[in-house]
Amino acid sequence: MIIQGSVRHSPSGRKRKTNAWKKAKRPDFVAQSIKTISTKTPEIPSYKSTGYKPVADTSYKVEESKKFTVAPAYNKGAYQVIPRGDVEWIGK
Repeated sequence: MIIQGSVRHSPSGRKRKTNAWKKAKRPDFVAQSIKTISTKTPEIPSYKSTGYKPVADTSYKVEESKKFTVAPAYNKGAYQVIPRGDVEWIGK
């Protein structure tokens, strides 16, 4: 079955925008030299790296998290953070 129709108009009769058929011009490819891509760090003779990094102190997070609990919000799927004093009201 061959359906006759216009390319410039939609089946409902509205005129289509013709910019959709034009291809956007792509920028020309320009190769970069290896010197601009290099990420080598400069060597400093007086600096000797041992690879040691001190661990950040996160003990305060444990103390603060003891004051709260996590529970589902009523019958929804999301979770909420609740203070320890309000735990008896979860789900009501």
